[in-house]
Amino acid sequence: MLFHFGRLGVFFGWVMIVAGIAYLAIGGRGAYAGVAGSLPRMVVGLIAVVLGSSIVRWAKRTRSD
Repeated sequence: MLFHFGRLGVFFGWVMIVAGIAYLAIGGRGAYAGVAGSLPRMVVGLIAVVLGSSIVRWAKRTRSD
């Protein structure tokens, strides 16, 4: 692997996942209520979840090598 994530990287990945889920919940609630700007918040949440889970999976993969 080109880059190995340490414990701090895995922690950052989990923080991104939790923050992304929170953004999805806030954005979904705002979209349901008809608040403007809710869709971009949901997109940011999705991106954070995808990136965070990618970091966590990559870290697990590098540990097993």
